[in-house]
This record gives sequence, structure tokens and C-alpha cells, in this order.
Amino acid sequence: MTVADRRPRRAVPPTDQGHDLVRATVAVIARDGLRGLTVRAVAREAGLSEEAVLRSVGSTDALVDAALRYALDKSAGVFADLAAGSSLDNFVEHLTDLVARDPDLQVFQYELMLESRRTPRLDPHVKLLYATYIEATSQALTRLGITADDDLTLLVYSAIEGFIMHQLIAKDRPATERAIERLRRILSTAR
Repeated sequence: MTVADRRPRRAVPPTDQGHDLVRATVAVIARDGLRGLTVRAVAREAGLSEEAVLRSVGSTDALVDAALRYALDKSAGVFADLAAGSSLDNFVEHLTDLVARDPDLQVFQYELMLESRRTPRLDPHVKLLYATYIEATSQALTRLGITADDDLTLLVYSAIEGFIMHQLIAKDRPATERAIERLRRILSTAR
């Protein structure tokens, strides 16, 4: 734990510098893991002094909180895009574009999910991530004309998680697109 971690948490200011700090936090965690997150690393990534970071946010915990909110906001928009036009045809393109556009955001979330097993204070954040994504998946399916119970929603969400992980690790977008296309065809029969 660093000295910064013992300071009181405060919200990251909604300024350009605040957004730079959030994006720097995501980049550091995606590259170095949560254990590599320090004020120094975020400051270096954002091109700021450590003092400026500490004055702005006070702690790495505040940065993680803000980065999680950022991830939820960005991803919620993607789920809304998946159902845009109420067409399953958008499903393949939007999902693979999600990973291609911002792989660090996806890696950041996986890092937090895995770290929450070892760091109980992260558990509420990860539960919020999952609850948000499950709800967004259910809403997207409904907008696509699919009556989804809890089991189907979890199945689709889990498949999406798997597709994202596959594309991040295997870096084989065509294979991911083929698998998503198969899921799209299966879902088209659920209407």
C-alpha cells in the first residue's frame, strides 16, 4: 500500500485532466495489472507530476473507482449499440469492434475481476460490473425481440465474455466473428 492509498478518497474531477487520469489508470492496469497501479505510474502515463495527481484525486482507490465508472459508461453505450435498429445483424460487428476499439478497457476490467478474488474491497465493484452487464444484456435481448429469462441472459452474457476474451488473447478476429455469427443464428430462433 502506498501513502496515497491512505489518503481520503475524493472523486476524480470531471475535467480534461480528470479524464486523462482515468484513461491513464485504465492503461496502467491493462499493462501492469492492479498491483502495478501507483500514483507514479499514473502520473507518468498521463504526463503529469505525482503531486498533481495526488492533489486531483488523493489516492489510487479514487482512480480505480473513477476508472470503473468510466468502463461502465463506455460499455453501457456499446450494449445499447448492439440493439440499435433491433437487428441481430449488428451483433457481430459491434461486439468485435468493441474489442478492437479499446482493448485496454476490456483488459482493465478482467484485471479487476481477477484481482477481486484476492482483494475483497474490489468485490462490490466487480459485482456492480456483472449486475450492470447482465441487465444490459437482458435489455439488449428484449430490444432485439428475444424473450430472455435469467438463464438465457446469463448464457448470452457469458458467451459475449468468452468472445471478448478470445479476441483479446488469440487476436483472431475472424474466428471470433464466426463464433458470434453462430450465436446470432441461434438467437434468431429464440424470437
